[in-house]
Amino acid sequence: MRVSFKTFGCRLNQYDTEWLREEFELAGFEIVKDNADVCVVNTCTVTARPCKEARKLIRAWARKSPKPFIIATGCYAKINPDEILQVNGIDLVESDLKKIARDFLKVPLLSGIKSFSGRDKAFVKVQEGCDQFCSYCIVPYARGKPRERPLKEILQEVRDLAQNGYQEFVLTGTNLGKCENLLNVIRAIEKIPEVRRLGLGSIEPLGIPDELLEFIGSSPKCSKYFHIPLQSGDNKILKSMRRWYTREEYEALLHRIKEKVPDSAIGADVIVGFPGEGESEFLNTYNLIADSPISRLHIFRYSRRPMTQALNLENEPQDIIKRERSKTLIELGEKKWMEFRTQFINRTLEAHIESSSQNGWLVGVSSNYIKILLQKQNSCAKYENIDSGFVNLRIKKIDGAYTYGELAK
Repeated sequence: MRVSFKTFGCRLNQYDTEWLREEFELAGFEIVKDNADVCVVNTCTVTARPCKEARKLIRAWARKSPKPFIIATGCYAKINPDEILQVNGIDLVESDLKKIARDFLKVPLLSGIKSFSGRDKAFVKVQEGCDQFCSYCIVPYARGKPRERPLKEILQEVRDLAQNGYQEFVLTGTNLGKCENLLNVIRAIEKIPEVRRLGLGSIEPLGIPDELLEFIGSSPKCSKYFHIPLQSGDNKILKSMRRWYTREEYEALLHRIKEKVPDSAIGADVIVGFPGEGESEFLNTYNLIADSPISRLHIFRYSRRPMTQALNLENEPQDIIKRERSKTLIELGEKKWMEFRTQFINRTLEAHIESSSQNGWLVGVSSNYIKILLQKQNSCAKYENIDSGFVNLRIKKIDGAYTYGELAK
């Protein structure tokens, strides 16, 4: 029997897919990309778009001959299983991965994963669930209350992944800031000799104490990249979003990060078009980003979600305004990322060489997540055996979205 997987959404979803993939392998399935007997889609419901894409995918799978057995799991399957069941061709909707393993596959439950297919770094789940209930967010209903994974289980998983060749790890969770044991987890993983680089997934502003910043700043293994959701730079909108911090507190955090981890890159999520966002509120967001050390942006247009408090809010901007504001911030984000990378020209950074190439160039990713393109010179001895692993690269040129480098002397 053959099985294929498609994952929508966050790193946590990607981790969950890997766990389920290993359960299918335990049951004797062969993992394939096409012509599968069973097709599994791990869904996302954070906005309306991935829900629509999941339904489209299910219909496409259902048209195959012979038709595979189609399973939908994930957050969309948790929030609105009846809507998925109405899609022609669906056979099983089950948000609980353990039930799929136990009842459908009839195999023992694994305590962790040992590989991460198609990736040079492994995501490690340390926490799940959120109880913040931001007014726009459906995730707490899909993922439940915060709960931490046992440290012993986390460490065993990292060791198993390291034995299979992984050297870079990213800790992930629904809300990493809810992991009260986070710094202890980082300290314990860093002590594992095979771990070369350890990063954090998205973490909320109030989940970043100075003690954590100081440890990351002094650690030779911790990534110098932070992804910290902003959502809005206007205090009125932040309050309406139930975001429990002000723009001033967010700005202060950014400056503490740059003080304690000077070469760090900072990414941020921003929602445009939230109800009540007028020109002045949007301008406050734009100016905060433009004047801050934020270096990367992920822009989302507000999407009404069932069960959330924002459903009752008025004065939602029109779609055309959302698109215009999204375009404006995307352009600002590109400018900020260019400025950040430019400061590293002629500097040497340690980079993890990815197994895949980009238009014939090797790709090395630095600790602060700069993708450096490297042209391999087969006639030069120092370029031998650099198709993977960690090397020191000197950044030579920035050309638009691309960063070019060479092996450091």
